[in-house]
Amino acid sequence: RHTLSLRVQCSQPKQVAISLHQMMSQSQACLIQLRDTGASQSITGPSCPDTHIHNLRRFQMIAAIKAGVNPSENSSNQTSLWDLSSSFFFAGTVITTIGFGNISPHTEGGKIFCIIYALLGIPLFGFLLAGVGDQLGTIFGKAIAKVEDMFVKWNVSQTKIRVISTVLFILFGCLLFVAIPAIIFKHIEGWSALESIYFVVITLTTIGFGDFVAGGSEIEYLDFYKPVVWFWILVGLAYFAAVLSMIGDWLRVISKKTKEEVGEFRAHAAEWTANVSAEFKETRRRLSVEIYDKFQRAASIKRKLSAELGLNPTQELTPGKRTLSVNFTDERERDALPTLTKNGSLYLNGLSPPDAGGEISVIEHLN
Repeated sequence: RHTLSLRVQCSQPKQVAISLHQMMSQSQACLIQLRDTGASQSITGPSCPDTHIHNLRRFQMIAAIKAGVNPSENSSNQTSLWDLSSSFFFAGTVITTIGFGNISPHTEGGKIFCIIYALLGIPLFGFLLAGVGDQLGTIFGKAIAKVEDMFVKWNVSQTKIRVISTVLFILFGCLLFVAIPAIIFKHIEGWSALESIYFVVITLTTIGFGDFVAGGSEIEYLDFYKPVVWFWILVGLAYFAAVLSMIGDWLRVISKKTKEEVGEFRAHAAEWTANVSAEFKETRRRLSVEIYDKFQRAASIKRKLSAELGLNPTQELTPGKRTLSVNFTDERERDALPTLTKNGSLYLNGLSPPDAGGEISVIEHLN
């Protein structure tokens, strides 16, 4: 049994078909001799030259490639990449949408089955992931509740307790699903600490570049190694889903509080606007009433004075009659004026009674 570690590079498929047909015809004699002499004896002789043996090996290699073997990635002594653990790991990477790419179907039947399996398996895995995430959240919730009870006894505020419990949940999850697996991968795979953490994060975020794959090295692994890795991927994805769900809940709560605060602010603004408008209207009404009362009092005083003087309240002061201005607040000026009263009456607008010598125009200035 020969172990082939070759890379096939050909850009013209027609030439490959012609060469394959020639090799099949040339190697027919070698195959007959191999059947007759047995596999233990060497294939030599005029009927089977070295070129035919070389072509036979090339034919075997091409047949292996068509059967699904990738020679560029099969440099170890493994006869097939599709053993039970590798197949299980590949199936897990398909439904988790990670898709490392280190193993992929090369046959038409394998590709068709992979399409059907992905279309059916990915939605079902979503339900499985949600269930595992709920159970994981319940387990972590009980543990965090005990811690919160301990902080309550210490008279810690609810806000601080919620922050501390969330930080503990994230730290414990990172320790369990990131730090410890990174240490294990570093020890088994021979990676550095950075490469191990890089692989863990890239895997659990379902990015899956494929540059680092657990179980893809040329070392002998235990049979249950890859299934255990896939189980870690399942639980780790559930944890990351729980963390993302928690972040989503936080964002919804913050958005709800923001909307409530904005609503309260709008309500306060509307109330303040209504109060200001009402106060403005009340002030305008009060001022209008006061001004109206003052005008009414002034009109009443005018009517009273006109009645005492026997004057017509509707008569206006003409420019010709505005010959004298009297300020009753200055006693000296009032004494210097001629006598304008008779029997306690004040003569205005130059309208004097008949016994007065002439018309006197008086303008009253009120301070």
